[in-house]
Amino acid sequence: MAGTMNFKCPSCGAYLEFDPGKNAFACGYCGSEFSEAQLREFSASQQQEAEKENREKESRGGRLKEYHCANCGAQIVTGETTAATRCYFCHNPVVISDRVTAGYTPDGVIPFVLTEDEAKEQFSQYIRKHHFVDRKFFSEAQMEDFSGVYYPYWIGDIDGQGTFDGEGHTVSSVTTGNWIITTTRYYQLHREGQLAFRDMVRKALVQADRQLSDGIHPYDLKSMKSFSAGYLSGFLAEKRDVEKADVESDMLQEARGYVREMMTRSLGLSGVSGKESFSPTEVRERYVLLPAWVLTYVHQAKNRVYYYMMNGQNGKVCGKLPIHWGKLLAVAGAAGGLVCGLLCLGGAFLW
Repeated sequence: MAGTMNFKCPSCGAYLEFDPGKNAFACGYCGSEFSEAQLREFSASQQQEAEKENREKESRGGRLKEYHCANCGAQIVTGETTAATRCYFCHNPVVISDRVTAGYTPDGVIPFVLTEDEAKEQFSQYIRKHHFVDRKFFSEAQMEDFSGVYYPYWIGDIDGQGTFDGEGHTVSSVTTGNWIITTTRYYQLHREGQLAFRDMVRKALVQADRQLSDGIHPYDLKSMKSFSAGYLSGFLAEKRDVEKADVESDMLQEARGYVREMMTRSLGLSGVSGKESFSPTEVRERYVLLPAWVLTYVHQAKNRVYYYMMNGQNGKVCGKLPIHWGKLLAVAGAAGGLVCGLLCLGGAFLW
């Protein structure tokens, strides 16, 4: 059985959660607060205990598939990529230890900045601007599923040598009497330079909707923290299922596209033609977790899932919202009737 971790308050034994508003790890029972450095000590100790437990249970007869809450012992069933969740029985936050170890430990994490209350308030303001959204999407029952989720991403940096060999030309014209003299000059071109591309972001979760996940970017990557499992406590988290090699080729292709754009600039010439090349000298990828507030709604009649996502750092939103067609048609019908009535009234005065 894979181990789970609950982060307990050293003062009273209650459960700690990361509080974005205080930028600290807070105990909801006794009010104690702890810094990142203090929690790292707790995390390291708990991680060692969880790994020891895993090894002991494997030696007794194999690794079991289910997870159990370290607090109440209830079975926890998760998807293959879930790294943090809540126990559905006692509701305590749970971090699944083997999902953030054994090669899956993130290199960094951006903690939540927006609290749940702030995110819900911004969501309410967003919905008020969209008058024809199906009310079931933001009903009280739906809002109970408003969740803070850490999504996995790869962030790449690429250094390399770019070259271009080709031909450029200039065209000039002079009018003399009845004659227009056009002069075209050709130049042999060779360009080269050291190029660096930074912070190229790719999703590391197959099931993630790229349009939605890209829609809440960018994040301020300068605020990235070294990973600590404690940041996941109180939130949901997904483990990557996309390997580094799978995104590296895509990043290199994007870099080569930029190389062509940079190397074929006219720079005072009328036109440039030729061939560019890019030879990467170093490719670095970091596996990170980025925060988002998420609300999903399954429309049973249409068998379709609608999403609302908010950047957990800066509040940028993106979503696919269900339209209440009855309300929309009613308003359209009322507006059409009003226009028709005004036209009839105007015609009566004219005639």
